[in-house]
Amino acid sequence: MDVDIASLLSIDHSCNGCGKNERCCCATYEVCVTKSEMERIIEVLPAAARLCPHLKAGTGYDNVFDEVEPGVYAIDTTEDGFCLFAYVFKNKFRCSLHTVAANLGLPLGMVKPKACLLWPMTFSEGEELLSLTEDALAFRCNSRKRKASLRMSPSFVEAIENAYGKGCGTVVEQEAAKGVRRTVLLR
Repeated sequence: MDVDIASLLSIDHSCNGCGKNERCCCATYEVCVTKSEMERIIEVLPAAARLCPHLKAGTGYDNVFDEVEPGVYAIDTTEDGFCLFAYVFKNKFRCSLHTVAANLGLPLGMVKPKACLLWPMTFSEGEELLSLTEDALAFRCNSRKRKASLRMSPSFVEAIENAYGKGCGTVVEQEAAKGVRRTVLLR
């Protein structure tokens, strides 16, 4: 996979939840997961349902996944368009899967979908390119850097580590510090 370092260096990213009147990633994109991601989410569904009671259905849990193609499942949304795993805490939307991972001491990559781990970064499978999503600056948690920098947002380094493994984010960060504009992360 190639990494478009130049795009990642152009913004800072820091998320602490979305205000009720702010654009929120939890209500903007359809999130698709692989079968293995779905199975990992199902394992923590009881803990997520404590934060999101709407996940409960009688004595069990609601089926929150729709198969969109063999082995790929979309996470359902509420009538308002929010991911079913979003919940409100202190007037901000948050991800229950993120909270559950933290509460259980699990690595985020063991619970949260890869697409959500990486956001506002995105990967295009056809080109195998990790870059910044086109609408990143439409969200309050992202801001354009005032001047050119060779320092990546720490949240990007952490996200790459969570999605691709320990050391991967550090490699991209080191390449960025050298002035590299595009690099190969994985092959």
